[in-house]
Amino acid sequence: MNNSMTELMKKHRSIRNFEDRSLPDGLVEKLVSCGQRASTSSNLQAYSIIEVSNPERKKELTKLCADQLQIYQSSTFLVFCADLYRDHLAGKIHGAENFDADYVEALLIATVDASLVLQNVALAAESHGLGICMIGAIRNQPKAVGRLLRLPSYVYAVAGLCIGYPAKEQQCKPRLPLETILHHEYYPEDAHQQTYMKDYDQTMIEFYDSQQMHDRDPRWTRVMAARTAKFHQRKELDHYLTEQGFRLRTPESNDS
Repeated sequence: MNNSMTELMKKHRSIRNFEDRSLPDGLVEKLVSCGQRASTSSNLQAYSIIEVSNPERKKELTKLCADQLQIYQSSTFLVFCADLYRDHLAGKIHGAENFDADYVEALLIATVDASLVLQNVALAAESHGLGICMIGAIRNQPKAVGRLLRLPSYVYAVAGLCIGYPAKEQQCKPRLPLETILHHEYYPEDAHQQTYMKDYDQTMIEFYDSQQMHDRDPRWTRVMAARTAKFHQRKELDHYLTEQGFRLRTPESNDS
């Protein structure tokens, strides 16, 4: 059975062209309040959100995020940060001697918390007729972003969110068949996955052809093969996380 929320979620698409139009007073606060209702591990609430509306600061962030102009054009740009600094302060209040930020669990908890809040804010924005575009390129130059936003230790920018009024409607991009995502009881064999992945390749060829986009080979499997070979391009993030206090231990150091 459909309802208004499921229909809204199924209509999601990224907007990359925005009207030159401000948001009503108080709307950002309302959206962030919705974000705060997201689930959070042990009520740590290990996230912070930095709103950037100043044109010059947005211009600087646009440069740091691969010149994605939708950042500058948006009515406002929100940066969602994994934030254990506030929890660190809580420990200092009570004289805690230990702060376990150098374990993967700490990084995951804060990153998941920030991501859940981001999704809540995005849905709330779309429910108000706004368009959104998530920006992973905020992690391209994490040190420069950290300096610009004055991020303290135990904080890093997970993703950005453009919010504004759509100037151009975008079509919903097809997703993978449900059979490649939803598995019952156990993870499937490769052949099962590959059958549906090949079907999806053809779906994406037809979609991009209809949109007159992506003049190169648009098959999902080819695009993803290229994308997953480029994670090293954000290797600065590894160093930055260490500088920020997330000194992730190796199995050898855990045993010592």
